[in-house]
Amino acid sequence: MKMSAEDRALLLLSKISLKDLAEVNSNEYRRWQNIKRGRARFGINEAETLAEIFPQYAYWILTGRVDVEAGHISPEIEEVSEQLKSTGTDTE
Repeated sequence: MKMSAEDRALLLLSKISLKDLAEVNSNEYRRWQNIKRGRARFGINEAETLAEIFPQYAYWILTGRVDVEAGHISPEIEEVSEQLKSTGTDTE
């Protein structure tokens, strides 16, 4: 099953503290809380914020696609790359 942009955003939100996204108790913080809890929809403003925090995932956040040669990866690709590096089987 293909992930939606909202699913991809929620995946990234599971990897970051809401405090890294907005000041606690601010309107933005409450907005991120509501998105994370499924009470609000993920929008373009949030996509821009996540793309600033995770520039390597910007293309993936919006499209669900990657372009490794251009440096546009997904969290899964980054995880596999880190595993290969830690086991010494990196092909670079």
